Amino acid sequence: MFRRASRKRIVATLAATVALILGSVAGSPQASAANGDLVQQTNFGQSCGSGIGVGIAFDGTNLWYSCYASSPDLFKANPLTGAVISSYTVAGGLGALAWDGKRKKLWAGWGGAGTSGDVRLIDPATGSGGVVFNAGAAAFDELDDGLAYDAQDDSLFVSPDTSTSVYHYTTVGGSLGSFPWSGSGCYNSGVAIGGQLLFEGSDGCNHIWVVQRDTHALVFDFGTGANGVRDEDLECDSVTFSPKTVMWSMEAYEPRRAVAFEIPPGSCATGGGVDSDGDGLLDEWEEKGITIDPDGAGPAAPQFIDLPAMGADKNKPDVFLQVDWMADASHSHALTAAAIKKVVDAFAASPYHSPTGLTGINLHVDEGPSSVMNPATGATWGSLSRAHQLTHVSNLGTSGAGGYDWSAFQTLKDANFTPTGRTPIFHYVVSGHNYDSTTSSGISRGIGASDLIVSLGSFTNGVGTDNEQAGTLMHELGHNLGLRHGGGDDTNYKPNYLSIMSYGFQLGGVIKNGVAGTFDYSRSALATLNENSLSEPAGIGAPGYGTRHWCPAANAYVVVNNAGGAIDWNCNGNSTETGVAFDVNNDGSRGNLVGQDDWAALKLKGGAIGLAGATPTLPTVTDDETLTVAEASKIPPVGYTFTGFFAPVDNPPTVNVAKAGSAIPVKFSLGGDKGLNILAAGSPSSQQVSCDSSQPLDDIEQTVNPGQSALTYDPVTGQYTYVWKTAKSWAGTCQRFTLMLDDGTSHYANFKFK
Repeated sequence: MFRRASRKRIVATLAATVALILGSVAGSPQASAANGDLVQQTNFGQSCGSGIGVGIAFDGTNLWYSCYASSPDLFKANPLTGAVISSYTVAGGLGALAWDGKRKKLWAGWGGAGTSGDVRLIDPATGSGGVVFNAGAAAFDELDDGLAYDAQDDSLFVSPDTSTSVYHYTTVGGSLGSFPWSGSGCYNSGVAIGGQLLFEGSDGCNHIWVVQRDTHALVFDFGTGANGVRDEDLECDSVTFSPKTVMWSMEAYEPRRAVAFEIPPGSCATGGGVDSDGDGLLDEWEEKGITIDPDGAGPAAPQFIDLPAMGADKNKPDVFLQVDWMADASHSHALTAAAIKKVVDAFAASPYHSPTGLTGINLHVDEGPSSVMNPATGATWGSLSRAHQLTHVSNLGTSGAGGYDWSAFQTLKDANFTPTGRTPIFHYVVSGHNYDSTTSSGISRGIGASDLIVSLGSFTNGVGTDNEQAGTLMHELGHNLGLRHGGGDDTNYKPNYLSIMSYGFQLGGVIKNGVAGTFDYSRSALATLNENSLSEPAGIGAPGYGTRHWCPAANAYVVVNNAGGAIDWNCNGNSTETGVAFDVNNDGSRGNLVGQDDWAALKLKGGAIGLAGATPTLPTVTDDETLTVAEASKIPPVGYTFTGFFAPVDNPPTVNVAKAGSAIPVKFSLGGDKGLNILAAGSPSSQQVSCDSSQPLDDIEQTVNPGQSALTYDPVTGQYTYVWKTAKSWAGTCQRFTLMLDDGTSHYANFKFK
């Protein structure tokens, strides 16, 4: 900030400045070891005519500084020597500066000329540029102390002089609100953006507060170590002293100089933190790699994450996973290569649209040196792998009334993952037996997170099938990426939500063309279902897909292979009804079930992703509502291809005419010999229905000798025959024969008895 200072105050400041100059050599880097340590002091070759200047910016090569109420008011200089390369008169006075890494131009706030609140965009080649908008809400002083460009949403943070608020604007002047400065004891001054962090300076108090850019929650703070230097405008520099990352700050008064102090590696990026593809990994990380200090001032050594070698692409979103697995002498919980490939392929083929215009997501899964690192080339992780086997335990932690306690997981993470420096880039996955005493398949550390567990110890063969592994990994990763069991809400088993996030599709995959095994998030928001007035002929309108819905008689979420046609919502064998009131997802109530386009709703920046240089606060307890073995038993497999009944029985809408008391051979095919244990409990069944004279009639041409009803299979014809023994008392009535298979599907035929 700048306040009109007395001569005494200026003299005191200059005295402190002289002391600092005597203690260091301008232009020579200083040793540093912690946040705020002085790395560089640069004295510039030209002063400000007014004796006051606050703006500083870094364009990737050179520093830019501004002068208040002066001509010239803009200078380009060498960051190490301070030699002025060029100077310009833009407005006769400028305030804070910010480099726009997308436009390759300078933003400049107001500073003693023109109208307070004017924000300009300047061409660095010519020094020319006009007013883009007026930040009226922030224009209560004649100087703008801080300006930061945020490349991730193309916005500007404005920090005016003598203020304790920071203002947020679009780059065309639309107000995005304001929020309180996080500091105390001074006024706010400079601001700078780095990835997911916003740095806030203090007006001469030599202290920096760092908050999350979205929530403004305090992450950490530190002193700058530059005593006697007024830390005004701030600007990130990840280039000049690489692998160190520094923050430049401009001195308010003469002599004209800037200081660079150390900040956590990777915590700030040049040009507002450009993230072209929106994956939370900044372009400069994906182009050059990034050095991360895993524990700040702790004993762990800084780690270089070679993202270019790992196949990162700044133009196409990348999601990275490290999978550590438990194993003992009898079995391993390492995910199979086939399971991982199913999920990698699903992300690659997704309709997710990057801001760059590309489609799909590159999913990189590190499960050891031989696992595939780059899905585009097939290259394996080799020496870049950090994944490894963990000691097997039957239950990783415990659950209580509040949910799952992540303490045991965190202990593993601190020992095996945190030291790698991968925390702001990789999701951490532990594939183990069970995570508590339940039989749950897995859990995510919240919605919008970066930790998850796959726990299939109670499923097939104690480790899960390829499909169970793929579905569970993709399901829990979906929670990490912001998805819920109902897409945008927690309502599970929605028939109109065709996503791996629904328990109905987690273990076997989404059903397409009558076959399960498609691992996918939902690709469109299907029409809302009103459970108080369902139309069976309308179904859900999803041709080519199948779905599931609850049928109490089967105690299962039964399969509908053709979700583009009619659906028998109330499971009464008739799919022509409208205005049906039925709880089709078995959640104990009837209401509106809303679909969602999952891929369009993904949030790639959750948990610790993108928070380089910070230690995020992660939940220690989360809700553990997950898919258990008991719940999975209500989800019958998809596998039978039922093509209708064969003669002598006709399919609806025809009504079969038969003699009451006769034995009728009901023939059907399932696409081969599936064994004789294909019928659901209590199936087949029949119930009396009203006789509809408008339906066509057809006499049963064949009956068999009466006897006990039985099921047989003929390998020659490939047909099953169920001999249905009818009752003589049915004479003069109409009956519906319902065949329910153990895959949850129901098929019916109508009869009129004489």
